Amino acid sequence: MTSDSTGIGGKRWKARQGALRTCPYKFLALALWLAAVVASPALAVSAEAVPITIIFVDRAGDPFYAPRESYGGIYDATRKPAVQGAELGIRDVRIIGRAIGASFELRRATAGENEDIAVFVHQLMEREKPRALILDLPEGDTIAVARASGRDLAKFNIRNRSLDVRQATCATSLFHVIPSDAMFSDALAQYLKFMGWEQILVLTSDSAADIVQSDTFQASARKFGITVTDVRTYVHGNDPRQRDQNNVKLLTGGAYDAIFIADETRDFARLLPYRTMSPRPVVGAAGLFTLAWHPQWERNGAPQLNRRFFKLAGRTMTEEDWAAWIAVRTVAEATVRGGTDAPLSDLLLKPDLTLELYKGFPGSFRTWDRQLRQAILLATTDTVIALAPVEGALHQFNTLDTLGLDEPEFTCPG
Repeated sequence: MTSDSTGIGGKRWKARQGALRTCPYKFLALALWLAAVVASPALAVSAEAVPITIIFVDRAGDPFYAPRESYGGIYDATRKPAVQGAELGIRDVRIIGRAIGASFELRRATAGENEDIAVFVHQLMEREKPRALILDLPEGDTIAVARASGRDLAKFNIRNRSLDVRQATCATSLFHVIPSDAMFSDALAQYLKFMGWEQILVLTSDSAADIVQSDTFQASARKFGITVTDVRTYVHGNDPRQRDQNNVKLLTGGAYDAIFIADETRDFARLLPYRTMSPRPVVGAAGLFTLAWHPQWERNGAPQLNRRFFKLAGRTMTEEDWAAWIAVRTVAEATVRGGTDAPLSDLLLKPDLTLELYKGFPGSFRTWDRQLRQAILLATTDTVIALAPVEGALHQFNTLDTLGLDEPEFTCPG
C-alpha cells in the first residue's frame, strides 16, 4: 500500500449561464458568485479551515493501464492513471475552500496488486476519515468497495461503464461520473436518427465485450426507431477460409446508411473507414466515437480546462481525467450548498444540486441509479462533431434522461 498527498433550475440557470458567457470580466463574475457562497447560511466562514479529505483509490498492476496487445500488436499504450484530473480539481476548488472556510485535500491510496480491496478501504476510512473516495478501480473492486464502505461515505466511479456495476451498487452510495454504455449508445443512435441514417449494418466479434456493445447499440436502435439491417461477425487475420469475415469489402456488402462496429480493441475497426464496399459512414469503435470528454472540445469553457490540465500533466485530458476532475468539484459544490455535517451522499441526491460540466448542459445525479446526467460528445479523433441530446430529443422531465436507462427502465435488485 502507498499513500501520498498531493448546478440549477431552468430559466434562472440559463440566465446565469448566459450572463457568465457574455460578461467581459469573468473574474468579477466569479467574485460575485463567491460572495454569494460566503453569505450562504449552509457554510459560514470560520477562522480555522475545516479539513475535507478526498482520497483517490487505485490498485497497483491494474490491467486497465497496461499496454494493450491485440492482433495488430501493441498500438495503444496511452492510458495514464486519472489521479492528475483529481489534482487539477483540488487546485480549482481551493479558492472555494478559502471562501467557505474549508481546506480541500487530496490523497492517493494505492492498494497492493493482490490486496483485499474491501479491507484496504476499511482501514483507509478508519485512518483518514475521508469525505469522499474517487475510485479508479476494476469493475469487481469497484463493486466490492461500494458494498463494504457504508452509505454515508460518497464514492465516485470514474471509469466503469457497464450496467452490471450500476445494478449491483444502486442501493449503495456509489455515484457514477463516467457515462454508462447505454448513455453512449443512445447518444450515437440519436445522432444517426437526426442525420437520417436509419438503416444500420452492425459488425461485432465473438468476444463477450464486443457482443455486449453490439447488444447495447441494438437496444438503442430500437429505442430511437433505427433499423438494424444485419449483424455480422468479423474475425482478425487473413485466413482465406474466413475471407467473408476478415475481408472488409466482402464483410460490408449490401444496402445500408452507416456501419456500427463493436470492437473493444479497435484493432479491426481501424481498418474500416474508406475501405467499405460502398462509401458509408463508420461509427462506434472507429470513425465517429462517443466520448465523455475530448481534448479538442471548443465550447463551454473547455479550452481553458484542457489547457490547465495540459500544463499540469503534460498530456491531453482523457475521459477518466475529466471524470476525476468533476468528482472533486462535485464534493466542493455539494459542501458549499449543504455544509460539512450532512452526509455527502445525501447532498448529492438533492434535486437542487446541479453541476457545471463544461458540456453545455448542467449535470445532476439520478436517484434510481446514481448516474450523473450529462451530455455526450460525438467526435472524430481530431474534433467534436456534435453534442447529444441532439436537437429535437424530448423527455417529460429532463432531456438528459433520453440518454441511458430512464427510471421505469432501470431495475435495482436492492
